[in-house]
Amino acid sequence: AAVDFLASIGIERYKVASLEINDLPLIRHIAEKMKPMIISTGVASEQDIHDALAVCREAGNNDITLLKCTSEYPSTIDRANLRTIPDMRERFGVPVGVSDHTMGSLVPTVAVSLGATVVEKHFILDRSLGGPDSAFSMEPAEFAAMVAAVRQAEQALGVVGYDVSEKDRLRRRSLFVTADIRKGETFTGSNVRSIRPGAGLAPKHLPEILGKTASVDILKGTPLDWTMIA
Repeated sequence: AAVDFLASIGIERYKVASLEINDLPLIRHIAEKMKPMIISTGVASEQDIHDALAVCREAGNNDITLLKCTSEYPSTIDRANLRTIPDMRERFGVPVGVSDHTMGSLVPTVAVSLGATVVEKHFILDRSLGGPDSAFSMEPAEFAAMVAAVRQAEQALGVVGYDVSEKDRLRRRSLFVTADIRKGETFTGSNVRSIRPGAGLAPKHLPEILGKTASVDILKGTPLDWTMIA
């Protein structure tokens, strides 16, 4: 009846609480509404999760997000077990978020860094209003700070990359001539050194250059390149 009522007022997404994850007829009824679903897993075994997802998929609904949840109110940080998030994503093949009942925003922020796509947090205008969840609910300013921390975590994750910019390359060491060298003179550890900036040959080439001769006259302070080596 509750599901049908929500459908009648145009609800666009359904959340299944942890304690309902074993109510497969209920989950099937929700799935048949063909709206996005969020299923919390605080008291679920691996098989419970498989069963709930199977019911949704049998109904033709594949828009499902699981929430890693610790069903303690409040919960402690050491019980968060956030490493489960990437495992759940791989094991069940769906997006995974976090339902958090700890104080503060540390758990949601770390969860996002591990790939969480949804953060569920209890919210209250003022904890002094009381209520069963008030002690661990976030007030508006705290919630805003959490959102800011989550957004910063997303920015910090960035992208995978190993490129070195030209600016950074110039800040590294390279091979420079450190004493005037005449054409035909031998390169030695006394007239070639690895120093900054990175305008010359890479230091890894030093062993193959030592003992060779200069193809031109080279002034002290010149970055070394292959055209100068006979």
